[in-house]
Amino acid sequence: MKHIADSILYLSGFVSTVFFVLCGISYSSNKNWFIWTLFGGLVFGLLTGFLIWQNEIWKGQKNIAALARNDIEPKISCLMEYPIKVENEKPYRNTKNPSIFIKNSGPIAAVSLSATVDIYVYNTKEKKISELIKTGFKGFDHAMSTKELEPFSDIEHSTIGIDGKDIISVYSISVNYYRKSDMKLFNLNELFFTHNKTIYSDLEFKNDDRYQIVVDKIKSFVPPDNKGNEVNVTAAAEHTWFMETSPSILKRKNEDGSITIIGQPENQKDSITRGLPHLILTPSTFKESGFYLEAEIEGEHINVKVKFEVKNVGSVAAVVTEDGFNPVVEIEPGQNKYYSNTLKIARGPNNTIPLNEFIELLDTGKESLNISFNLLYRPKNDDSKLFKVTTNNEFSKNNAK
Repeated sequence: MKHIADSILYLSGFVSTVFFVLCGISYSSNKNWFIWTLFGGLVFGLLTGFLIWQNEIWKGQKNIAALARNDIEPKISCLMEYPIKVENEKPYRNTKNPSIFIKNSGPIAAVSLSATVDIYVYNTKEKKISELIKTGFKGFDHAMSTKELEPFSDIEHSTIGIDGKDIISVYSISVNYYRKSDMKLFNLNELFFTHNKTIYSDLEFKNDDRYQIVVDKIKSFVPPDNKGNEVNVTAAAEHTWFMETSPSILKRKNEDGSITIIGQPENQKDSITRGLPHLILTPSTFKESGFYLEAEIEGEHINVKVKFEVKNVGSVAAVVTEDGFNPVVEIEPGQNKYYSNTLKIARGPNNTIPLNEFIELLDTGKESLNISFNLLYRPKNDDSKLFKVTTNNEFSKNNAK
C-alpha cells in the first residue's frame, strides 16, 4: 500500500512539472492552451499536495500503532473470594477454602505466567507468625511454566483455608508474567487477609488496628530450620500439618512398558446428580482402639492410618479405586461401607526430631494432622468416568473435626 502511494506521489509530481513547463510554452503561442495547461497543472498540483498529506498521515498512524504495541501491557489483577456453591438448588458461600483469581483485563495476552501463594498464619494471642505455608498454583510445577492468560480471561485456584478465633491468615500472592511482543517481564504482588471467615483486601484491612503489626511481623519473619514434616506434609497452623492423599494426574506403567494416563478426575458435584453415585465421607474410629488415627514407625517414615465411613446417597453403585484403575470396593445406593487409608510421613531434611517423639505428640493430642483426603470412584454404569470426592478434616487421636 505504501509503495503504491509513493509511486502515485512521484508520478503526480512529474506530471505537474510537465504541465507547468507546457504552461510557459503555450503562453507564448496560444493563450487558450495556456489557460487549459494552467488548469491541468493546478489540478495535478492539488492532487500532489493531497497525496503528500495522506502519506504523512499513514506514516504517523504506523508509528503510533508501533508505539502502542510496545506500550500496551497485560492488565493483570488478583481477587480472592469464597466460592459460590449450589446445594438443593440454593446458592451459598462455601467458607472452607477460598478461591484466588488471576484476571487479565487488558487487550493483549500475558505469557509464561507463573504464580505462588505464601500463607502466613498470625496468632493474635501470642502476637506472632506461627506458621508459613508455601504453595503453587495448579499447573505451575516449574518456575517457568509457559502458561498463557488470554485477554479478558482468568485463572481460578482453590487454596487452603485457615481459620480460627485467634487466627489472622495473610495470603501473599506473587505473579510473574511476560509481554509477548518483546518478552518484557512484569510482576504483581498482592496481600489478602482472612479473619473469622471474612476476606479482606490489603486496602480494606488497612482500617484494622492490627494491620501494621501483622505486616511488620511478616516482613521480619524468618522460618525456623526445623519445620516439622516438610517432605510429604505441609504446615497448616501451629501444631497442625496439611496432607494431600492422592495425585491430581493419575498414570500407570503397563506390562509392555507403555504409560497410560487418566488425567485429572472430575470433582463430585455438591448436589446429588440423577443417574450417578454420590458419596459422603465421615471420619470414623477404629473398632479395636476407639481412636481416629493409628501411627507406627516404618524405617525413616511414620505410617498414619485413618478410617472413613463412606455412604452412597446416589442412585447408582460406586466402584471405589485407589489408583484410578483397579477396583477396591463396590458401594450400592443407600449402602454404608468403611474405607481406611495409610499415609506416609517423612521428615524434612533439617528435622532431627525422633520419630517416636512425634508419635507421642500425636498420642497426647499436642499435635494434629489436617488431612485433605481424596477418594476416587467410577459409576458402575459408566466405567469411562472417574470422579473424586474430597473431605478436609483435622485428625487427632481422640477427635476429628
